[in-house]
Amino acid sequence: MIAATAGSAAGNEHDLRSEWLLLQRIQSGEKDAFAELVRLCQEQVFSLAYGFFHDREDALEIVQETFMRAHAKIAMFRPEHSLRGWIYRLAHNLCIDRYRRLSRKRRRECGLDDVPVGQLPAAEDGRDAWEARHQAEAIERALAGLSLRQRSVFILKYRQGLKLQQVAETMAVSLGTVKALHHRAIARLRRELAPGPGGEYESLP
Repeated sequence: MIAATAGSAAGNEHDLRSEWLLLQRIQSGEKDAFAELVRLCQEQVFSLAYGFFHDREDALEIVQETFMRAHAKIAMFRPEHSLRGWIYRLAHNLCIDRYRRLSRKRRRECGLDDVPVGQLPAAEDGRDAWEARHQAEAIERALAGLSLRQRSVFILKYRQGLKLQQVAETMAVSLGTVKALHHRAIARLRRELAPGPGGEYESLP
């Protein structure tokens, strides 16, 4: 366990140093450095945005706006925190703003044909595929019933794979707040998705 922890710490230090070197290249005006940052982060930014909107075009607009904003502000960025964490925080804030604008105007069913493959359960035959689709739709309906902050925690933790401390940094709230939001989100989703009357699946952590 000690060796694993030490290895993880060393990996984090390496990642932060790599980010710092990339930041230096960007801020010094190296032509291709910002494009490298986009390649490094764009897939996860898209996944984060898709988790909010379930719409490819909306998600792509968030990706574009995130990197436009990052490009405008990166000259002032200081490496006290993770560069990728800063990108995700920009994307998250843009998602929140856009979601609030759209939430009263549009309630779409999840368009699963465009969902990244990793977000759907594996299916080996037609019935399994139907069950997977039905389950994914049930989860999206349940997520739509969460508060915006609960939804953010769920997406960041389970679709972005962030630890709760990283979720707290991305949302700019305390770890205690994130833990409470996480607990309430999971409790509500379990109630909504549990087998039997009023629920559908027991499919959450």
